[in-house]
Amino acid sequence: RVLFVGDGGAGKTSLIKHLLGQDFNPNESQTKGININDWEIVDIKHCEIGDEKIKTHLWDFGGQEVMHATHQFFLSKRSLYILVLDGRKDEKTEYWLKYIESFGGESPILIVLNKIDQNPSFELNRKFLTEKYKNIQGFKRLSCSKGEGIAEFKLAFQQALTKIEIRQMDWPITWFKIKTALEQMSDHYIDYNKFITICQTNNVTEKSAQNVLVEYLNNLGIILHFTDFRLKNTHVLEPKWVTQAVYKIINARQVTDQQGILHFNDLENILKQESTEDYYYPSDQHPYIIDLMKKFELCYELEDNQVLIPDLLPVEEPDFDFAPDLQFRIDYNFLPRSIMPRFIVNMHHDIKDQLRWRTGVVLQDQEFAATAVIKSDDDDRRIFISVNGKQRRDYFAVILKTLIKIHNSFEVDKLGIDERVCLPDNSNVTVNLQHLYKLEHIGQNEYFPEGADKAYSVQELLGTVGIKDKEILRYVKEIHANNQETNTEKTTDTILLQPNIFGIGFNLNSLFKWFLQFHRQKNDKK
Repeated sequence: RVLFVGDGGAGKTSLIKHLLGQDFNPNESQTKGININDWEIVDIKHCEIGDEKIKTHLWDFGGQEVMHATHQFFLSKRSLYILVLDGRKDEKTEYWLKYIESFGGESPILIVLNKIDQNPSFELNRKFLTEKYKNIQGFKRLSCSKGEGIAEFKLAFQQALTKIEIRQMDWPITWFKIKTALEQMSDHYIDYNKFITICQTNNVTEKSAQNVLVEYLNNLGIILHFTDFRLKNTHVLEPKWVTQAVYKIINARQVTDQQGILHFNDLENILKQESTEDYYYPSDQHPYIIDLMKKFELCYELEDNQVLIPDLLPVEEPDFDFAPDLQFRIDYNFLPRSIMPRFIVNMHHDIKDQLRWRTGVVLQDQEFAATAVIKSDDDDRRIFISVNGKQRRDYFAVILKTLIKIHNSFEVDKLGIDERVCLPDNSNVTVNLQHLYKLEHIGQNEYFPEGADKAYSVQELLGTVGIKDKEILRYVKEIHANNQETNTEKTTDTILLQPNIFGIGFNLNSLFKWFLQFHRQKNDKK
């Protein structure tokens, strides 16, 4: 799988057309969602023994910001990434490199400086970038409109393909037969039983082998598959079938006019086949599309057969009164745009009086008798958490736990997270949380923060955010670690405890709240 990313209009589609031998179109329209093309190229690693070819799947991602959240459906750690930059603009080079790293892990990256005919002086600090981002395989300057540099890019492309992890793996011949059978099918999707039948026909009968094969086929882009119970029965053979549906929903006029609220009854009209290029979406597959959007935390369910898409909420923050008792800040080296909408989805049951907007939300919990305001500042790459109420520290712990869960769905070390405690009487001055831990560990009682005009008790600063109850946070981390080990999907929010005996599961937030209440009651009795 080769993934072309970059801002809209950078020239991703034009570059792919050059690779496919198609003519350049100066009036090329911007990609809506994702386009996928197959291209066979000579395997440069084995060209001395013949014209052995590699079949590549070229994924052209639309640059619209509202679609970035849907890209997570497909961004893989076993792929080649092509970052295309527009030489006419002040490009967000590092934004895209961090974006790739947060999903793609150690995948190789090629950077293309396009449209050099219109801006010959366009260049990057290559030494700085290659030292900072170790996966960069090279930089290529070219012009799609003039055809300059295309041959050199193709050679670099061939060389970078040899670095992809999955290219270095040996497959049984039976797996290739299954892969070929799936590629030759005209269906847009098949059910789980049909896939099993294809496996058994090709003598792949072991359940473990079938599961590993499904994962590899998903990484290659042959199929789209998820292990969640409600999604497991469908293997998508045409990934664009999914992306077109999500794109239609997110860009539907009736959904934007209703500030992100989608009525299930509107799906028939939104997903209708308007041209021969459109896919057909039978009504029995509409729940699958919605469940997939829920899985990736693009929406949450409301009453009366409706869902809400936080990415389409109003931009302006509503008026409300709030006096914080506890303030906390998280700084990011890279703040993915999807974190706040996903947080709103995860905490939607606690939303107070429908106070929600595109970059923030007001929450309230009756059990903790606490209220919270959470906001993101995408430009400054920060999230602010403010809480008041009787058990504000406990509610803060629930909020922080939810953000930790979302962070862990990325390559978390690439986010560059810096958790900071705000001083209780001066929220403009903050202290690094890990530094406070270290001071506590060495027995230092007081600390004079930079920018403050007095010293503060280390224990009191830690106590403002409830961190002194370290066994609680340790318990949460253990729950999350165990949950990740037993589930291949990081975004799951349910732990099944002996389902064969109890037949039930527990929502992590509910379980965590119960634990906090139990812990507090135990301490109160003491």
